[in-house]
Amino acid sequence: MGMIGGYRSGEAVGLDSQARFLDRLCFAPGFAGRDVRRIAVRLAGTLLCGLVACFWTVSEPWAQAAGQGAGGGDLQQRYDAAFQEMVRKPADLDTLFTFATLASQNGDLEGAISALERMLLINPDLPRVRLELGVLYYRLGSYEVARTYLETALQSSALPPDVRSRAEQFMAEIEKRQSRSRFSGEFFLGTRYQSNANLGPPTSSVRLFGQVANLNQAAVGTSDWGAVGSIQLRHAYDLGTQDRAVIESQFTGYANRQFTLQTANVSLLDFTTGPRFQILQGLFEDVSIKPFATVGYIWVNDTPYYGSYGAGLEAGVLLSDRLRNTSVFVWRQQNYPNTSYLPANSQYTGLQLSGSTTFQYQINDLVAVYAIGNAQRYQTQQTTWLNYSLWGVGGGLAFRFADPLFKSQMAWGINLSVNQQWWTYDAADPVIDPGTIRTQSDTILNLVLTVPFDERTTFSVSAGRFNRASSLPNYAFIDNSVLFGVSWRF
Repeated sequence: MGMIGGYRSGEAVGLDSQARFLDRLCFAPGFAGRDVRRIAVRLAGTLLCGLVACFWTVSEPWAQAAGQGAGGGDLQQRYDAAFQEMVRKPADLDTLFTFATLASQNGDLEGAISALERMLLINPDLPRVRLELGVLYYRLGSYEVARTYLETALQSSALPPDVRSRAEQFMAEIEKRQSRSRFSGEFFLGTRYQSNANLGPPTSSVRLFGQVANLNQAAVGTSDWGAVGSIQLRHAYDLGTQDRAVIESQFTGYANRQFTLQTANVSLLDFTTGPRFQILQGLFEDVSIKPFATVGYIWVNDTPYYGSYGAGLEAGVLLSDRLRNTSVFVWRQQNYPNTSYLPANSQYTGLQLSGSTTFQYQINDLVAVYAIGNAQRYQTQQTTWLNYSLWGVGGGLAFRFADPLFKSQMAWGINLSVNQQWWTYDAADPVIDPGTIRTQSDTILNLVLTVPFDERTTFSVSAGRFNRASSLPNYAFIDNSVLFGVSWRF
């Protein structure tokens, strides 16, 4: 499966497709239900700026160890100098440990292991070195060897409490990874400011029945603060077959509660499950496919908005040692119930077809770049002017660096992403403007900084900008946002 800065690219597809479909609410005569439409649009930005900030950090509790002490343009120079020093002093423990540290930071895990194992030949009574060897072998996926080193380290009566705690945590993670049934998850809780929380137009001048109309001032873009919470639970069951088949399931929950604009409250539930297995073994190193089923539900203003069900296929391939591609295709049936709050909601019921492909290039152990392309088609059962096609491209950069503030051994992370998408509708909406077919383009920017407190707890702060241009002023808006909060992984 493709990874983007530690985030599994396939996991975003269900959330992103749900978010895009919330954009389909339109103005009813007299603008009844207008706030709901704007609220629904806002969820796209919410998911990109909220869930991504939460889950697009490090997908495994211990992955941050890869970047400990990392950073600085002279890392390669210090690594080379440490190697030359080790050649001159092959039996000096301090020299060996310095080289092992720099080798690990530079992505040379085998070199770090060789130096640490040489230290044990000189002095076998070094439990901290055994712990670091266990960590390195864990990162290489050699769990049995890692277990051996960790167990030996834990047998030492002189093991410092912090070292013992870290060794026990890695032992627990190895047990979980070697179990046929594996369960993991992440919680996020934070607060967000938006300059345009209801995603209203910048002015009150809009279109209605092809004529200029004026909105109530309360319907124009309004700023607000709100609380954001999300949970993601993952389960994997190893079938023990030669094709490495694993049944993967994921549950996602999301909710925001605005402090002032209560009609902007949105809640989401999504569940996906299916088997993943390797194909074309012997021809390619790593090719996997995953057919899956998915269901979801969304509430707007604590009122049922729509439920969905569908199926899809995810394919992942390792194109080279550093380049990976993940492609996902999804079919979803969207059912919109009529309610007292949305009496004409059923006109949006229809079928979604979507696809996305992601290429990630791992420049080194600390830096990755990625590019994303996606397409989507929505077809309602009865309302032609709500049918649309969407195309999008995007990309970004994710990297980790040394803690510049507290000088801890936990690496900080930055993720910068840019997305552009274009919408084209099939026909003009007779309520808005019978002479103008709606088109629109979105430019979405996000910058996320992650600061780990420990191996499980991370503080994140993100800044985003969502700019929508439209052929109809009713749908144009700009929203700047800041989100900060804390996530906890298990």
